[in-house]
Amino acid sequence: MPILTGSAQAHTNIALMKYWGKENPEENIPSTSSLSLTLDRFYSLTEVSAGKEDTLTINNLQQDPARIHRFLDFLRQEVQDFPPLNVISKNTVPTAAGLASSASAFAALTGAVASYCGWDYSLTTLSRLARHGSGSATRSFYPDFAIWHKGEDDASSYAEHYDTPDLPIAMVICEVTGARKKVSSSDGMQRAMTSPHYQDWVNQSAQQLTAMQTALQAGDLATVGQIAEANALAMHDLNLTATDRRFTYFNQKTLALLDAVKKLRQEGFLAYATVDAGPNVKIITNQEQAPAIVDRMGELVRQVKYEIVGKGPGIVINKAKEVPLNEYDQ
Repeated sequence: MPILTGSAQAHTNIALMKYWGKENPEENIPSTSSLSLTLDRFYSLTEVSAGKEDTLTINNLQQDPARIHRFLDFLRQEVQDFPPLNVISKNTVPTAAGLASSASAFAALTGAVASYCGWDYSLTTLSRLARHGSGSATRSFYPDFAIWHKGEDDASSYAEHYDTPDLPIAMVICEVTGARKKVSSSDGMQRAMTSPHYQDWVNQSAQQLTAMQTALQAGDLATVGQIAEANALAMHDLNLTATDRRFTYFNQKTLALLDAVKKLRQEGFLAYATVDAGPNVKIITNQEQAPAIVDRMGELVRQVKYEIVGKGPGIVINKAKEVPLNEYDQ
C-alpha cells in the first residue's frame, strides 16, 4: 500500500526590525510589528506522513516532538482533524543558535500539513496559522522582504510580502557557534519584558519601522543598516536590564564582532550589525562589498565561520503524492 506524503520547503529569515516580546502569549501576538529579509542559503525541507503518533526527525536524528505535537494539535482543532504524523525534516540552519531555525521549520511544517491535507489556503492564512508554532515563521512564507503586522487579535496578526525596489542587499553571517542557546527565545522575551525600558523600546520600534520602510523604498541601505543595528542593540539592552533574571546572549566573540563591524565602517565599508536571540552576528551590507567584508572580518576576528547570503525565495508547497512503501522506507 502506498504512503501519502505532503512536503514543503521554507527558508529562514532575519529580522531587520525585531520581534521581542508578546502582547498576548496565548495567541502568540507580538508587542511590535517586525520586518525581515528571507535568506537564500538556509532552509527547512519537511515531509509528513501518517504514523501511530506524532514524531519528529531532523537531519536523521529523532527529536522530542512535544513542541510540534502541540502545534499539530492546534491545527487539528483550528482547521481540520488529521491523523498522527511522522515529521521528517532536513534543516540546514543550526537549531536554537539565533539563526531563526524555528522560522523556517514551522513555516515548512505548516506548508507540509497543508500539502498533506489538501488545504487551498492563502499565504496570509498559512502565515497566521504558523504564528502559533513560531512567531518568526509568519515571515518565512515570502520572498525577499516580509512585514509581520502585530495586529490586535488572531485574525489580524499575520505577515505579508513587503515589496521594495530591487535592492542589492546582502548579509554576512558570522557564526560563532551552532550550539543550542541556554535561554530559549520564549523565556528570553518574558524576561526582557520586565525591563523598565521595555515600553520605550516598543514605542521607538514603531517609529523605526516607519523610517525603515521609507529607507527601503528609497534604496538607502546605509539607513536600513543604521536602523536595524540600533533596533537590535536596544533589544539586547532589554535583556541586560531585565528585573527578572537579567541575561545576555552575547559572548566575547559577539562583542569582538560588533567592535569589528564598527571598525569596518571607519574604514569606509557599508557594514551594520544585527543580532537575534543568540551569539551569532549578521552584517548588513551590499552584494558588491560582501566578499571584501568576509576577508577583512577574517583578519579581525578569527575562528568564526563567515558566509555570504542574499535575498531568498518564498515557501514552496508541493502537491501531496503517494509513495510506494518500499521507496518510503529507503
